[in-house]
Amino acid sequence: MICPKCGREIPDGTVCPCTLERPPLSDNPALNALKTVGSSPLFLALAVLMSLSALLTVFSSLGMGDAMSNIYIYARQMGLDWEEIEAVMNAMRSTSVVSAVLGAAPAILTAVAMWLHYSTCMGRQNGNISTAGLTICKVLSYISLVGLCIAALLVLCGFAIVIIAFLVSDAPLGSMFGAYGGYSYGGGYSDEEATIAVVVVLAVFALIIGFAMGLAIAYQASIIRMINRTKTVAATGMADDRVSGYLVGMTGFSAVCSLISGLLGLFTAPLTGAAGIAGGVGLILMIVLLRTYGKAMNQVLYPPVQPMTPPMYGVPQSPAVYAPPQEQPPQDAQPPQPPVG
Repeated sequence: MICPKCGREIPDGTVCPCTLERPPLSDNPALNALKTVGSSPLFLALAVLMSLSALLTVFSSLGMGDAMSNIYIYARQMGLDWEEIEAVMNAMRSTSVVSAVLGAAPAILTAVAMWLHYSTCMGRQNGNISTAGLTICKVLSYISLVGLCIAALLVLCGFAIVIIAFLVSDAPLGSMFGAYGGYSYGGGYSDEEATIAVVVVLAVFALIIGFAMGLAIAYQASIIRMINRTKTVAATGMADDRVSGYLVGMTGFSAVCSLISGLLGLFTAPLTGAAGIAGGVGLILMIVLLRTYGKAMNQVLYPPVQPMTPPMYGVPQSPAVYAPPQEQPPQDAQPPQPPVG
């Protein structure tokens, strides 16, 4: 018996395994791989963790009950009227809510982007998927990239101005620090040597900070490249298995930092610490999803090939070539006899 669906030969009266398999999410192999990863339970867990992290961040920003109660006590001790105190408290509550939502806006938008991408990957239409969630993540990465570039420029310019001020100043180094202007440096160092030492220390700090911010800028750029490649796959249906190792490594480093800060924050601010732990676990899931995505795209680009059947008895078998049959004389034919006189 041959299955009419997949053409597989199966025993009579049995059910073909193809009926038990999950139908593909798209007829296009690249889109099917993208949708499979985006609709997997791991991606669902990632969306849940990102939402939980954003919610805990908002709640931690709103946790100002103790501070407001202290302000209320101080206001009563100062003799303020109850109506004035209530007006001030209401203004502070509304301001804290707005500031909490604005402060957690990146986390909230990231969670929304995860849910949008998950919902579009769950669809079984054969056309291109929506890239709204990827676009939100891309915009957030661009904002972070621009902010890091501006911050790095300001910090490095500040270090450069301080170093130049030390180098061009004719005043003794001690006089720049006020009360210690007449202090003599131990070990017989001159003022010029002390100035050079301070400049070297500042330069080293500037290099370390610049290197760290350069890594962060490159990380945001790597995220943008990955999003662009994924959007290209979604738009064209052409597979692309390029997943940056730097992106995976920096995501792992960010996850470790987030987990450590979250664990330490549990002792001082439990909600903030829990938000950090949820974000760190989400980043770990992101690493797993990136590797799964790369493997799925690689299988689309280079599908497995069935091995060739080895020849029997070690004799190479040449392909059969059709040859027309040759006419042979009959075996029982007798030579002609001479006529009898």
